[in-house]
Amino acid sequence: MKTNKLWAFFCIHAIICLLMTGCDKNDPALNGDLWLKMGDNTIVPTSGIDIYDMSTHMIYLKKKLPYLKKVDRGGTMSIYVDDVEIYKCSFHPLYLSSLPTGPYISSPIFYQEDMIRINFMQFLNADNEPTVTDPRSDKRIIAALKKNHQYHEGLHCEILSVDYSNGKLFLTLELSNPDTFDYYYLDPDKMGFGLFHYFTNGPTLWDYRYQIYTNQETATSPNPWNSWKKEWLSLIRSGQRKKISLTYKQFEKMPAGKYRMCFSFPGMSNQISQKELNHNGGRIWLGSLEIVKEVTIK
Repeated sequence: MKTNKLWAFFCIHAIICLLMTGCDKNDPALNGDLWLKMGDNTIVPTSGIDIYDMSTHMIYLKKKLPYLKKVDRGGTMSIYVDDVEIYKCSFHPLYLSSLPTGPYISSPIFYQEDMIRINFMQFLNADNEPTVTDPRSDKRIIAALKKNHQYHEGLHCEILSVDYSNGKLFLTLELSNPDTFDYYYLDPDKMGFGLFHYFTNGPTLWDYRYQIYTNQETATSPNPWNSWKKEWLSLIRSGQRKKISLTYKQFEKMPAGKYRMCFSFPGMSNQISQKELNHNGGRIWLGSLEIVKEVTIK
């Protein structure tokens, strides 16, 4: 009898352990998923993440995160897969003139408290090579996101051509949608050049001596400043490519030669909430695409 009772005890104990393990689906160390740890030890489990937009490295959360409202200088966020910390990034206050090297989050947050945008800054060494590696697209992160259907490709943007003549710069872009569903994007033809320019600083070019050349265009602010309109948006369908032409009529004079060009293709930020993103069969794309390209001005 004692043997049977002891055996029954072990069986019941084993079943309880299995049930406890199986029910703890939010434990990232057990599931091999991506999860976040904030500087105040707040945990955002896999179940708290809706999607991750790889084009902008924007994390969309299922509910607002109080830490994002109160954090300032000294705040941190760590990205984990399983129990392995893939990388850590700091919250960088905008009032500091210098930028950190590597991944960081701007503070105050440009987005609402259920969205996290992870930026990245790198500098080039004397051999024109990056000084740090971007960890945001680590293969372990991508695998974990795809496993849970949280991975979104987002939009891509490429500079097709740059022409300059008599103080005017002509820029041709190609916006593409490699994702599996449709997006709405800010359309400069619909919203007007001045308003589109409000969301981006436009192109910046610099030569090998680090002489910088920029545009002198006047931006038009929305009224009120934190508003947006559906009429600004155009739809780009899954698999579609669109050419976008921009003319900067007031660009600084610059000599012919080779330049490195930087351009930020913009989306909206804190003007819009997550509940407003799905619109007529598509999703409004947020964030920005930072594009750098070597160009020749003739």
